[in-house]
Amino acid sequence: MKKIFLFAAAAMVSLSSCVQSEEIYTGGVTEIGFKAAVTRAIISKQEDLKLYPIAVTAIWDNPNDGSSKYNVRFENEKFIYDDGDLKKWRGETAQYWPNGGNMHFLAFSPYPSSAVITNNFNATTGKFETMVISKIDNNILNQHDILFSDLHAVDAPAPAPQPLQFHHALTQVNVEFKITNATADVSLQEVMLMDVVMGGTLTVTPNEGAPSTAEWTLLDNVKDRYFNRSLDASGIEDKALDAALASDKAYSPLPLLILPSAAQTSMKIVYTVDGHREEKIVDLSAFGDWKMGYKYTYKIEINLNQIIFDCTVYPWEDATLDDDGQIIV
Repeated sequence: MKKIFLFAAAAMVSLSSCVQSEEIYTGGVTEIGFKAAVTRAIISKQEDLKLYPIAVTAIWDNPNDGSSKYNVRFENEKFIYDDGDLKKWRGETAQYWPNGGNMHFLAFSPYPSSAVITNNFNATTGKFETMVISKIDNNILNQHDILFSDLHAVDAPAPAPQPLQFHHALTQVNVEFKITNATADVSLQEVMLMDVVMGGTLTVTPNEGAPSTAEWTLLDNVKDRYFNRSLDASGIEDKALDAALASDKAYSPLPLLILPSAAQTSMKIVYTVDGHREEKIVDLSAFGDWKMGYKYTYKIEINLNQIIFDCTVYPWEDATLDDDGQIIV
């Protein structure tokens, strides 16, 4: 007899607190470089940033060419983070400022090899219409955050590092787990989100002077395009985990990154009590939608009910014997 209480808390991701910038020194006055957000929900090591460049597209308002005033200066150029003597995000192939005009930058990060990025640019108005990013489900599987930037415009040339402000395109799911009212040996085995769509296309609409907006188009509702994402507690020392649980301290594994969706699904919780496997599936639909840029924390509390007995002993009853039980010797 075990009671599982599941609560959900949602909080808007604060970009000011979770986004950091790196200063860039180009060593010259003409090379284009960026001061970009480098936050990743899972990536924590500085050297990992070299593996996941940002993809930048630049539109140039060319004052010297009346026939094609607006044109793409470069498209989906990979900018690599370099933590050498001069920390900077610089082009995989160096990009240089034009002599005059206006430059508009839009970026996506990180740039996985599986991604296909299509920029829809209106050459007449010089406006970005949309940036469409597809085939990025493999990137989500590897647990890297997906970020899209606001549109950044500046007069050229501008040798100072250009700031890129990024927003989170995914939903983050966290789990806190604790046990109360028990001295048993409890071990968390697995927390699994079930039937979650993990593939789709992200369409970013840049807005002049305002944050970009983004929308996911999820893959069709086909069974084989659904699969389970797990928070696996393997590798965690049982003693440390058990001690945390026994002392009513919440244990939180690494967060999951998932696609935003219109309805939350269900969660399977697997744990052991004194070596005996327990499994519980909880419906999450009552908690509402999974929204882009939000993190959700589910607080799982397992309250164990100890088995106890209330014993009653029936009294002796007198038996009836023939001849009143008389024995004559």
